[in-house]
Amino acid sequence: MNPRVAVPKLFRRNDRWYVRVQVPKAMQNRLRKREYWISLKTSDRQEAMMLAPSVVAEKRTIINMVYNRLEGIRQTITEFTDEQREALFREAYSDHVSSSSNLISEYEQSRFGSLIEFANHREATVEDMIARLRVSQGNLPAINVMMLKLAEANGITTPEGTKAEETLRAACIEGFIEAKRNEVALLRGRAVHADPNPVIVDPDSGRPREFTPLKTILARPPEEPVSLTKLVEEFIANPNKIRTPKTKNSIRGSMGVVIEILGDATPPDDITEQECERVRDLIMQLPPNFKKLPALRDRPIEEMARIARAKGMAKLSPTGVNTYLKWLTTFLNWCQKKGKIARVPTSFSEIRVADPERKEHKRLPFTDEQLQTYFHSRIFADQDRSNSIFWVSLIALWNGMRSNEICQLDVADVVEVEEVWGFDITYISTSGDDDKSVKTGASIRLIPIHPKLIEFGFLDFHASRPKEAKLFDDVTRGADGYYSSTFSKKSNRYLAEVGVHGPKRKFHSFRHNFRDALRRGRVDREIGKALGGWQRGNTEAFDIYGSGFPLEELADELGRVGYPKVIWDHLIV
Repeated sequence: MNPRVAVPKLFRRNDRWYVRVQVPKAMQNRLRKREYWISLKTSDRQEAMMLAPSVVAEKRTIINMVYNRLEGIRQTITEFTDEQREALFREAYSDHVSSSSNLISEYEQSRFGSLIEFANHREATVEDMIARLRVSQGNLPAINVMMLKLAEANGITTPEGTKAEETLRAACIEGFIEAKRNEVALLRGRAVHADPNPVIVDPDSGRPREFTPLKTILARPPEEPVSLTKLVEEFIANPNKIRTPKTKNSIRGSMGVVIEILGDATPPDDITEQECERVRDLIMQLPPNFKKLPALRDRPIEEMARIARAKGMAKLSPTGVNTYLKWLTTFLNWCQKKGKIARVPTSFSEIRVADPERKEHKRLPFTDEQLQTYFHSRIFADQDRSNSIFWVSLIALWNGMRSNEICQLDVADVVEVEEVWGFDITYISTSGDDDKSVKTGASIRLIPIHPKLIEFGFLDFHASRPKEAKLFDDVTRGADGYYSSTFSKKSNRYLAEVGVHGPKRKFHSFRHNFRDALRRGRVDREIGKALGGWQRGNTEAFDIYGSGFPLEELADELGRVGYPKVIWDHLIV
C-alpha cells in the first residue's frame, strides 16, 4: 500500500514554514497517527515551496516502510528496475564488508609464520571459493542464505525462476567476490584489489558506493505521471486571475499546440530556453488556421510545418506567434511561483518575434468613402431594422462599443437615467443566464446613447422588443459562449459583399473610426476612455476611487462625435 498525498500543505508557525503530511486512512489505526507536521527550517515561503516536495516524499516513504514492517508486508518482485538492481548490488557488497572477519586477529591465531604467507593462503582460498561459485553458478548454501537475508531485510520475495531471483543471486555472488578480494588486498597493504567493480566499489577507498536501500526505493509512493496539460488546467484555474471563458479557451488552444511540440509528459523543469526557442521556430512556420486546413488537419505539428514549407503557405503573423509564446512564458512564470521549477528558462521579451508593423496599423478605420458605401448598402437602403447588422453596425460606429458588448445586450440594458438614455454594459444578464462577459474591468460602464442613434429610431426599435428578451434575437451564442463569434462571421460576410472588407478592415474597424471621431471632436481623453471602455490605470488610487463621470457630462462629450462626410438623412425617422 502506498500513501498518496495531494499537493504539499504548507503553514507558518513561529516564523517557520511547516508542511503537513497526511497518513493514509488505511494506515492511521495501525500507526496511530493522522498526520505529521514537519519543519522546513525556513522563514522564506518560496524556499519552503521548493523544499516541501522532497520532504513530503521522504516522509511518505518512511510511513510506508514502517507500516509494511508492522504488517509484515512483503513485496513480490519478478524483475528489478535499473535503479533497484544497482541498489541491490551495492547493498549486498556493503553487507559483506560490514560482516567481514577481523583478519589481523585471524592471522595472529593462525600457524603462519608471516603475514605474507597468511595473505597468500587467504588469496588461494578465496580464488578456490570463487571458482566453485562459478561452476555452481552460485547455487551454494552460503549464497542461498545471503539471498534470504537480503530479501528479508528489504521486505521482498523473488519467485523461483524469475529474473528478480537471478539478479538477487548475482548481487550476492558479486558482493561476496568483491568483499573477499578486497580482504586479500588489505592484507597486502592496499585499499582495493587490482580490478574492482566500479559500480559497487569505490576504486580509491574500496568502500561501498553510496546507495539508497532497496526497501526505501520500494517504499516510495508512485510518482504521479507528469502532465503539462493537467498543469495548464491548474494554471487556468488560478483564483488570483479573473479570466473569461474565451480567454481560458484561448490559453488551452495556444498551450495545446505548445504541449504537442514539447510532449505532455515533459517535466516543466526540463523546459529549457532551447526548447522554448524550438517551440517558437516551429510555430513561425505554421500558416493561419493551420488546425482547420484540410492539408494539415490531424497531423503532427512538425509534419504541418514541413508541408506548409513545401507548399509555400502563408505564415502566422508575429502577433499570432507571440500569442503562443506569451502564454508559454506566463505559464512558466506561474510554475516558478508555485515551486514547480527553480527558475524560468527565458522571458517573453527574449523569445518574442519582432513585429515590423506598428500596432496601430494592424487594424485600420474605414475611410469616409467606405462608410458611405456601407451605410447606403442593401440592409440600410431597405431599412431592414430587424436585421442585427443594421443596429449593431450603427451602435459600433456611433457609440464605439465592442461587438460582443452590443450583441449580448438585453432589452433591459437600455435604460433612462435622469432623462438621459444609455447602455448599461455589464456581465449580469437580466434573463438569469450566465451568457455575458466583459473584456476588462473598465468595460463595465453606463454610457449615453449617441443622439444620432435616437434620430435613427433606435428607441422605437427598443420599445418594439419584449422586455425580458435579448435586444437582438437573430444573434445566437457561439460554441465559445460569445454572441460576437456568430455575429462576426455574418458581419464580415456582409462587409465582403458590400466591398469594404479587407485584411486590415473588419467589423472592429468601426471602433477605430469611433476613436478617430473622439480625437476630431476634441473629446476629453479620460471621458473618451470611459465611453469606449478602454483600460485606465488601475494601480493608482486616483483611478480607483470615485464613481466616474456623470451620465449627462458623458452625453455632452459624446455629442461631439460625428461623421460629417457621410450622408445619414435616409436613416432618420
